[in-house]
Parts: sequence; structure tokens; C-alpha cells
Amino acid sequence: MNDFPEVDNKQERIKELAMTLDSISYQVAELLRIKESLESKLCVLLEHGEDGSKSYTIDRYKVTIKTGWIYTLNKEEFAAIGERLPKCFNPVKQRVSYDLDKSIIRECEKYGSVDDLNILSQLITKKPSKLNIKVSAAS
Repeated sequence: MNDFPEVDNKQERIKELAMTLDSISYQVAELLRIKESLESKLCVLLEHGEDGSKSYTIDRYKVTIKTGWIYTLNKEEFAAIGERLPKCFNPVKQRVSYDLDKSIIRECEKYGSVDDLNILSQLITKKPSKLNIKVSAAS
């Protein structure tokens, strides 16, 4: 099955662009792996620690290394045993979070009254997202 539009013989050009994008995505992935390996080797050679930020000057290059840790909360365990931590050592700060339901926004844009749309436009800013195209092998 071919989902490419067949208007004005664009199909061959679209196929060509898709193949190029696919090839570039593999090259980018490989370059990222190489970059991570080189960064790791440089960090070891400079004897940079596991946590902190420091700039090093080597000839005409300034190398800034930032290392640290990413902490993730196990919410189920926190709910079960978190209260056993003394308050001064409890690193969890709870806050209110707001999530937007895009399907409801689209419904309001389509069927809402003028008043609903005015209120919605005061509450929510809408702008185009970054273009994202992923090319992969068809199965």
C-alpha cells in the first residue's frame, strides 16, 4: 500500500526525500553515540568528578563539564513509607499540576460559543509546534 499522494508526479521526489531523511536519522544516531563516548573519555582524562561543574582551558578550547545525578521518586514507596522520614530530611515537595486536554480544546474550538472561545483564548495560548517527521522502514 502506498500512502504518498500521486499529484503532479511528486511521488518520486517525496520518496527521495523520505529516503534521505531516513539515512540522516541513522547518521545522527551514530554521531550521538560517538559524541557520548568522546565526552565520557574527556571527562575521565580531565579527572572530573561525578557531581559538579567546571571549565577547563586546553589550548584554544574551553571545555565546560557538568555532571550530576537525576533523582526519581518511587511514588508508591513514598506513599507507603515516606512519613517515616524526619521532616527535615523529606525531599518531596508536593504541588498542584495543571494538564491541558487537547481534545476538549479542539471540541471547544469547533463547537463552543463566542463567549466560550473568548474565555478559552484568555486562558490558553496556542502556537504551532516544531515540525517533526520520522521516517522508518515500512513493514
